[in-house]
Amino acid sequence: MTVTLEQLTKFYLFKQFLSPAAREKDVVTVAGVLCGLHAQAVLTPCLSLFNRIKNFEPAMLEDALYREKSLVKTWCERGTLHLIPSGDFSIYHNALERMWFEHHGRYMRPPEWPSKEERREFLYPMITEALAEKPLRRKEISSKVLSLFKNPPNSYKRLFSAWGGILKETSYLGLAVHAEPIGNETCFARLDQWLPNIDLHEVDEDQARARLLLKYLQGYGPASVQDFICWSGLLADEAKKAAGDIRSELAQVHVQPFEKNLWILKTDLKKLERIDAEEKTPPYLLPRFDPLLLGHKNRLRTIEPAFQKQVYRKAGDVAASVLINGRVAGTWNYKKTKRKITIFMNPFERIDKESLIDLKRLANDIGAFMKAEQVELFLDQVSM
Repeated sequence: MTVTLEQLTKFYLFKQFLSPAAREKDVVTVAGVLCGLHAQAVLTPCLSLFNRIKNFEPAMLEDALYREKSLVKTWCERGTLHLIPSGDFSIYHNALERMWFEHHGRYMRPPEWPSKEERREFLYPMITEALAEKPLRRKEISSKVLSLFKNPPNSYKRLFSAWGGILKETSYLGLAVHAEPIGNETCFARLDQWLPNIDLHEVDEDQARARLLLKYLQGYGPASVQDFICWSGLLADEAKKAAGDIRSELAQVHVQPFEKNLWILKTDLKKLERIDAEEKTPPYLLPRFDPLLLGHKNRLRTIEPAFQKQVYRKAGDVAASVLINGRVAGTWNYKKTKRKITIFMNPFERIDKESLIDLKRLANDIGAFMKAEQVELFLDQVSM
């Protein structure tokens, strides 16, 4: 099967709940299909859902995270924070634990950290014991653990870094997850208390990676194994084995002008065939690290090569982006005071009049979503 780049882009929007026919009502469904909502930045998951769910309110996400606990916040693919369906926790845990401890994570641990054996024998049990009674803030966990030592080494004091530190390791081990914050302070809970019905042994490592690849293709296919590697953080051999394990459920499509064929779920073939490449889709103001921007190594389906460095920046930063008819057409940011929000858009090229009208309407919608009484939109420093 051969499709055009335009068909691929429109199908990708459909799979990502960014076409009018694919809007969702349930935050857990969206988070599941997108293989988690990126949550490094506090506002990102809310704006990702705002773009995909009609009449979305932050309370819907808070209920799913902290009342129903149908979503859970933890470190997942590429060593980054995500909100994932709680029912999928064992898949992510078993698929990605080795990724962190043997691949990505070992490059991020300072050399003065205690040895792996010391962490496993002493520190991890101390952390789980500290969390035995209730969820705690990071500094509270640190104080409880350090109080067990007469003269704790300075290296121990740096274990509880705001960047994750040893709590990131306990999360990848399936010992702890993020709990409801206190004000702006992050809290952690024991997994066995926060989600007592989770069975970490539901799947083994190979099964988990195969199921993760199936989930990935549900939200990001058609895609290559290299795309899956870039998105997940797995090694090439691990990703290729996962693809081999589910080969019977996959088909290949050729996308002009991609050099190599892409994998797609067989169940998605007819949906791809029915995609109307000429249908115009509405514009979106995607937040930093939106899932649409992070799913592939080859980003041609959403952004021209000439503009990629303006979106994919140094130190792994991914800019908030203006999406017009499925293509990234610029970046945006905002400043907010108590009553007013000012939105700045920096287009890569001239934006047509119809899209400008839609973008102004969208800016007003975001202003209302963020409880601003006044919205001002600037395009290349020219007030609209």
